[in-house]
Amino acid sequence: PGSGKSYFAKRLGEITKLPVIHMDNIYWKKDKTSISKEELINKLQPYLEKEEWIIDGNYHHTLTQRLKYATDVFFLDIPREECIKGMLERIDIERDDIPWVETREDAEELIAWAEDYENRHKKKEEEMLKENKQVVVHRFNSREEINAYLESIKNNPY
Repeated sequence: PGSGKSYFAKRLGEITKLPVIHMDNIYWKKDKTSISKEELINKLQPYLEKEEWIIDGNYHHTLTQRLKYATDVFFLDIPREECIKGMLERIDIERDDIPWVETREDAEELIAWAEDYENRHKKKEEEMLKENKQVVVHRFNSREEINAYLESIKNNPY
């Protein structure tokens, strides 16, 4: 959370002209309730069956499903402090990649989610990516690396 996944996906979509699917818009409702994990998996499947796409979102429980169809994975391994700063900067800003506006009341929960990510899923996700030989993993450790990559593919997106 807060690593810049949505920003990256949007820029990558602009450069490659590929459709971008924001998983937050599939999973969450405007009233901040969500569909079930099973519903998300079912709603995601038609997007995966298309020939080309960019999917924005972590959603650990869908990773196995997505890896069956993916060719590339972009792993934004941004320092936690920077992620938290990014989340706080987007408070009260309307976005098209999530169906509500995050408020100050959401901040505590968002920070806890970011702080706990490494304990919850990071190592398991890295193992899954290593085991899956069909995908190319692009790992970025800073926003500068992300921006340099996007700049490098502007003239040759494939």
